[in-house]
Amino acid sequence: MLRLRNSTIKKHLDNHTREELKDEILNLTKKFPIIQEYYFSVIFPDQGEVLEKYKKIIEKEFGHHNRQILRYPIMKKAIKDFSNISNNKEQIAEIMVFTVECGVDFTLSFGDIDQKFYHTIASIYEQALKYIVDNQLEEKFVDRCNELMQSSQDIGWGFGFDMMDLYSDYLGHMDQEDLE
Repeated sequence: MLRLRNSTIKKHLDNHTREELKDEILNLTKKFPIIQEYYFSVIFPDQGEVLEKYKKIIEKEFGHHNRQILRYPIMKKAIKDFSNISNNKEQIAEIMVFTVECGVDFTLSFGDIDQKFYHTIASIYEQALKYIVDNQLEEKFVDRCNELMQSSQDIGWGFGFDMMDLYSDYLGHMDQEDLE
């Protein structure tokens, strides 16, 4: 992959007027929809349109396969792409938790899947929990994360145990605070 140094890009940009730079950015947003999504997220950080687009990508992967091979890279890419264009921490946590909810609902609807499926969903759950704790979003997501852990308890391949351990590691202290 070709890479330019930041200094080379800065030198190139220094040779342009303000108007030329505006035109270049506008052309980039026309050519690359993800740049337009980035600016939409910057200008309207609390709007949910971009989040909904990426949630639909994830939902589609679970919705039309009926136990056929799920395309995990597409789900992971949707999470990564959204995380790269959004600065809204709550929405970034939302897309991760949503993906796990889709995974748990999928297996509860269609029965036992396979070890790769459960490993992928548990991995996204851990990523979500870590992100939630790191960004102090526990209050907003603890109930949904607890529900995911509870509803996965009868799922095979050790998935329920993994979900319980992960919840305990990251948010178990929230339950303790409720008891006090």
